[in-house]
Amino acid sequence: MAGQRARTPYQDAGTRTEDRPVPAQRSRAGGAPGGEPVGAHEGRSQRAGASRRRPQNRRVGPLPVVLTAVGLPLLGGIADELGGPGVGILFALGAVLGTGAAAALCTRAGRWWVVSAAPIVVLAGACAVEYAADPDKYQGKALGTGALRWVVGAFPVMAAAVAAALLAIGVRTVLDRRRPGPPAAPTGRSRRG
Repeated sequence: MAGQRARTPYQDAGTRTEDRPVPAQRSRAGGAPGGEPVGAHEGRSQRAGASRRRPQNRRVGPLPVVLTAVGLPLLGGIADELGGPGVGILFALGAVLGTGAAAALCTRAGRWWVVSAAPIVVLAGACAVEYAADPDKYQGKALGTGALRWVVGAFPVMAAAVAAALLAIGVRTVLDRRRPGPPAAPTGRSRRG
């Protein structure tokens, strides 16, 4: 019995009678019926199938979105610290523009992340810039007092950043809906020929 295959219970069962027969398929080698050249029918079916799908917007990856949302507020805060004590208008502009740009660049699934992370990014950026500018000033109890002042000072910027993100998402949604749809399916013969 060397070299013989063992039979499985599935092979012994025979054909199943409860399955429906599969309809016949056209072959590519024989040409399409009706005198059409080979591939003409396939091109029409691809165009018809493509017309049903909504075109997907190509968005950038997560790294540029994160760099925009975090980098612009930090650059604005550093510029404010170099110009004078405390974060100010440049930090606020950087935070609002960075969050708005991140909301415009992100994918549809990433919108929630940009909106919900905006207050955290703004507050963390303000605290990091303030503390890094003068770490000796914020030791002991002065750190708690400084942190409270940072939260109060950053709150309007947080609200403006969230508003900018929501505005950018709203504009993007409206523009996506106004885009013309894909071309209609070709008229004439049906897909089955």
